[in-house]
Amino acid sequence: MGGDPDKPTLQPESSYVLAARDYADIAHLANPSVIERILSGTRSEGLAYVGALLQSGVSRYVLAGPKVAITAMAIEALADLSREILAWRKAGTIPDDFSGRPSGYQTWVDLLKEIDSNPVDAERLKAMKAMFLAANKVEETDVQSILAYHLFQIAKKLTSGELLLLEAVYQIHKAGPWPHNNALARDWRAMLAEKSGHGLSALVQHHEHALTGYGLITPIVMSGSLELIRKDNSRLSDLGISFCENIQSYKLEAEQDTGQTK
Repeated sequence: MGGDPDKPTLQPESSYVLAARDYADIAHLANPSVIERILSGTRSEGLAYVGALLQSGVSRYVLAGPKVAITAMAIEALADLSREILAWRKAGTIPDDFSGRPSGYQTWVDLLKEIDSNPVDAERLKAMKAMFLAANKVEETDVQSILAYHLFQIAKKLTSGELLLLEAVYQIHKAGPWPHNNALARDWRAMLAEKSGHGLSALVQHHEHALTGYGLITPIVMSGSLELIRKDNSRLSDLGISFCENIQSYKLEAEQDTGQTK
């Protein structure tokens, strides 16, 4: 029997992770035409595909509702990334052939994989896009691009809670010298808990371990039974400062892009 030409054609079950999903499989080809094809898909096309799945009545798609919801989020994230990259290329912020730059191609592939597999953590995705931008800026040297790639690898491993804590530390760092006469870690945690808005020092302590492990903030120094911190930079390391500055630069670019599209 022939299919109804007015109904959307559903892809095989294994293909519902993303509409026309081929980028994670062919991204190993550093081919400009592949990049253009990935960036050319529209949000409406992708969401129409997801809608067709949900309305199909086919049990295997209906039962996959949560995964289809993730698909919709991934399409939104991919559409946002496409818009940003096209704007950066148009403004001359990154080169048209960014995949040929040191670390540029790998950050591109890793971003696509993150969107495909885990589009839920918006803070991590934002941090990864910030490091992607830093790695591919036209004026960056190869050394700076490689450094941004290392920061990109760190961003891939951080949770939203850890990134929000790092942002709070950066804001305190920018405000000036550490405001206390002592350097007790408990005072630092209390201030960060208040700055973060949740008021939970234990949660700050939970998230600080990962940031210390990745070298973004300086470790605790023990003096007897007292936990002390380095007062300079409010405990932010030079690596952490570079990481946060990349995020701030990304935010400024995003604000400029938004202003230009209004």
